Amino acid sequence: MEAKADAGALMAAPAARRASSTPPLTRLLANRSVRAGLGLAAFFGVWQALSSLGIIDDFLLPSPIAVAQALWELAVDGSLWIHLGASLQRVAVGFLLACIAGLALGLVCGWWRTISDYVRPVVEALRPIPPLAWIPITILWFGLGDAASYFLVFLGAFFPAFVATYTAVRSLDRNQMNAALCLGAKPWQLFWDVLIPASLPIILPGLRIALGVGWMCVVTAELIAAQTGLGYLIQQSRMLFQINNVVAGMVTIGLVGFAMSAVLERIERKVNAWAPSERN
Repeated sequence: MEAKADAGALMAAPAARRASSTPPLTRLLANRSVRAGLGLAAFFGVWQALSSLGIIDDFLLPSPIAVAQALWELAVDGSLWIHLGASLQRVAVGFLLACIAGLALGLVCGWWRTISDYVRPVVEALRPIPPLAWIPITILWFGLGDAASYFLVFLGAFFPAFVATYTAVRSLDRNQMNAALCLGAKPWQLFWDVLIPASLPIILPGLRIALGVGWMCVVTAELIAAQTGLGYLIQQSRMLFQINNVVAGMVTIGLVGFAMSAVLERIERKVNAWAPSERN
């Protein structure tokens, strides 16, 4: 036992020496969050520099400082939080409905080829239709309200969720299924202990894409068929020539979308920590 401990200490020593000899800046840049922050800082820095030099017209594209000031004013008077809350509510409801329908239908079609033969042609025929094309008929069906936004978010998020789930089930290694059956697995055990875990590395990235599409759809819907939300804020600001508020709304959309994607990616990495794609 002592010999094994000594051997482990000898193997760990070079690694510790390498870590201690690494320059602090290199260790700092090894952090993915730091690199992401530096990338964003560089983007806004270049934007501010171009505005300060007069290369970019401040009326057509306000500087980051002007946008930050507009964001602060919107946050202080409370309008930013009202519109942001409305958009988040709509995307949450539409995305949840899309996940339920997309996951369920994807699992069924992936598991039973006969059902897939009936359902997939319909899904594939509807999938290329952009959500924008549905707006006129959506307004006709649901009017100008939350229901129209829910429906458009559902349309945008459903298809990525369905495709990811269907692909995951169809790509399942049959040897895993056969091994479980040889060990006496019941059908429900086959589903929960083999099918679901093996499908998650494909399903979760699909859901992340679905959320991003749904977020874009809700903002698009609010530009036309809503009385609140970030899209409505942008549209009203455009009509009043408040370009600072327009860009502030766009920046809010981007930052919130980035945050949602980052949260889902973190969950994805934790859930799929065992998957080869998550191994560094």
